[in-house]
Amino acid sequence: MAHPKLRYLEAFPVEYEGQKLVCLRDPQNLSGKMLFVSSEAIFIISHFDGNHSVLDIQEKFMKQFGNLIFSDEIEGLIKQLDEALMLDSENYRNFKSMLEEEFKNSGVRESSHAGLSYPHDAEEVKKWLEEFFQDAQISHPTTNHNGTINGIISPHIDFRRGGRSYALAYRELINSDADTFIIFGTSHYAEVENPFILTCKNFTTPLGEAETDIELVDYLSEQCNWDLFDGEIFHRQEHSIEFQVVFLQYLFGEKRKFKIVPILCNSFFRMIQSGESPSLDEKVSTFLGGVGEIISSIGNRAFVIAGADMAHVGLKFGDPEAVTESTLRWIKERDLLSLSFTEQVNAEAFFNSIEEEKDKRKICGLSPIYALLSTVRAGRGKILHYDQALEPDTGSVVSFASVGFYS
Repeated sequence: MAHPKLRYLEAFPVEYEGQKLVCLRDPQNLSGKMLFVSSEAIFIISHFDGNHSVLDIQEKFMKQFGNLIFSDEIEGLIKQLDEALMLDSENYRNFKSMLEEEFKNSGVRESSHAGLSYPHDAEEVKKWLEEFFQDAQISHPTTNHNGTINGIISPHIDFRRGGRSYALAYRELINSDADTFIIFGTSHYAEVENPFILTCKNFTTPLGEAETDIELVDYLSEQCNWDLFDGEIFHRQEHSIEFQVVFLQYLFGEKRKFKIVPILCNSFFRMIQSGESPSLDEKVSTFLGGVGEIISSIGNRAFVIAGADMAHVGLKFGDPEAVTESTLRWIKERDLLSLSFTEQVNAEAFFNSIEEEKDKRKICGLSPIYALLSTVRAGRGKILHYDQALEPDTGSVVSFASVGFYS
């Protein structure tokens, strides 16, 4: 591999066997491996950009540390990363092609996080969720928000940290008559240009199989003159929609039949950088126009969900310093400002509140929340919950919220 190139990885400091190291993890978890490397190794790996040769990296290392590193050491690191599928290499591309073929031929999208983020056993899952709803009732007794609920923003953080917030959003659906749930979920790592990615596959979890409305997926596909299934493979490991499906199955699975329209939403980073509204992007506006037409045609049967978290700040997310109490206060202030625009059902103001700081908070729910605000049939929103999940070991924080939308 003459010019090794790193794939997108998560990197964060850890203490392992008494040493201060950096953990490298593939967010897609293709190999199931994590690597723990030294700061010197991180310096080397940082030059795996597809442009530097082993000799180039040796020269950079000598200039930085004043001593020679043998080519065998660099090549050994390349081999380790390649075996862990962390490099954009022939090995990775062959493996990805095999996965894509398997997924294409599969009739369903199997659960990717059962046994990892929540139990494999259906009764255990129900027990977990029941406790979340009980906790929500104790901390926030049920109140009447008046009007028909037509949409929610729900977290997609892991259930252990976000369980109460999920429950506070989903308990609003208990009396809903909707049977078609359009789910906008964050696509964290899709390597395609598609702003929205569809799949026709049903979603399975320990609670059963949720049917995808193929007719509506086909309708959306017909409205757009590009391939909305480009990147479909990223549905395979993405949790942002799966977690919403689990809650829907818990609420309605044994009571009435429902269908889902699973939509992965890619990053709006390019629009943040240019300062141009997503509404000016032809693909975004055309697709969301199609979703709006579906919602108008089926009325109160339609319900819109955004599986979205808020800020991602700290060492784990590439910031130079760990979060402090001051940082947490700033994040909350900015998050609540952005969320105030969701209460106004104002997609542009929500986008602008993030664009004006060039997404310093790294809002991973920007695109699904924008999509919801652009399509939901609601006159007002209501913030139901807000929280921050601090990770002291990595000096990082993830914030999240629940919002209901009412006509």
